[in-house]
Amino acid sequence: MIDLPVKHKLSSKVIAYISISIAVILYGTSLTATKICLNEYSTLSLMALRMCLSTILFIPFFLTIYRNVKVDKSDIKYILLMVLCEPCLYFIFETNALKYTSSGQAGVLSSLEPVLIIFFARMILKEKFPRLAYIGLGIAIFGSILLSLASDVTELAPRPVLGNALQLGAEILTCVSIVTTKYLMDKYPPFYLAGIAVFGGAIFFTGMCFIAGEPIHLITSSSSVYLVGYLGVLTVVAYALYNSSMNILSASKVSPFLFLLPISALLFGWFFLGETSNILQMISCFVIFFGIYLSQTFSKYVERKERDKNALNKLEFAEITATVTDEEEIL
Repeated sequence: MIDLPVKHKLSSKVIAYISISIAVILYGTSLTATKICLNEYSTLSLMALRMCLSTILFIPFFLTIYRNVKVDKSDIKYILLMVLCEPCLYFIFETNALKYTSSGQAGVLSSLEPVLIIFFARMILKEKFPRLAYIGLGIAIFGSILLSLASDVTELAPRPVLGNALQLGAEILTCVSIVTTKYLMDKYPPFYLAGIAVFGGAIFFTGMCFIAGEPIHLITSSSSVYLVGYLGVLTVVAYALYNSSMNILSASKVSPFLFLLPISALLFGWFFLGETSNILQMISCFVIFFGIYLSQTFSKYVERKERDKNALNKLEFAEITATVTDEEEIL
């Protein structure tokens, strides 16, 4: 009976690892699907359709499981920040980025997310960030700049520098959103927060379409209608998998799995769109991964030293307590 909680904890972690892996791989496919849909839809209309479809899928859960969930007034500002950063501003940045750069390059830049998550988490939540880890962060950012400058102007990437800059901005936005979501998960279910984000995104993008005078309708005569439906379903599934894993795992444990994203994006971009990379771009990818590796390594090294120091302090405290107890017994 004593082993049951441990087994349950282990099985939960295994499920969380599988969930984050699937979510990241699926997200890589969304970059390719969005790139294709932008040939027939504007940024605002595509996102409005995607968010509205996702909202419809969330409605049954809000009418049943989450109908009694109440939001504290003190948390409204954090929820608004979460929704504003992602999906609202994030998808505007990312969708426009895919107009100017390839889905593969966007995926590689998304690999900066693990480092940025830790950076923002420690900056906002006042956690320690090793000074040596900034070296890795700087190298990774340098690699992202090199990737943009090394990108060739092609039909699939007409303005790669602008597109990559927008994608980097999108990653910063999503990191702020993730940190805020992580804070809110102590009070609200992960899937509930995902539904709030999608619902807020639907209102935002629908309103933007009306302001811009852009129509919101599916082009049923085109095969891209299936991709729009796929993006709508994918949003729900990816949010559910990602938030549930974040609720169980720490940011440092989730981060390594995000390295699957550039591989997924490059693979699907090559397979479906015929995207290719030159030698300097491949070197840039290596520089980004190397910077991320250094940052992760330095962070884990410092964390391990702190754990060893805390363990040593506890051991010394236990020895002192035992000594005092023995002396009291002798007296």
